[in-house]
Amino acid sequence: MGFFKILVGAAAVKAVRASNRPGVIPPPGYTVTGIKHKGVIGSKWKISYIKNSQPNLKKSFTINNRTRGRTSGSERWEFHWD
Repeated sequence: MGFFKILVGAAAVKAVRASNRPGVIPPPGYTVTGIKHKGVIGSKWKISYIKNSQPNLKKSFTINNRTRGRTSGSERWEFHWD
């Protein structure tokens, strides 16, 4: 019974964390193609995106719940957590 409680507890924690998705504001010229929760109980998210001028080249990066922004060259990404 103890293992079952741990398993159910881990699933509940993942569900709560997965419901707290980040709001992503990409820089002009970029499109977000996916936001996926990573890990069982972690607070990491994988952000997939494309540059509008290169739609065949899909890129991604990982953020956590402490990430508020990201600079890539001259582009500025913003993340909002509710």
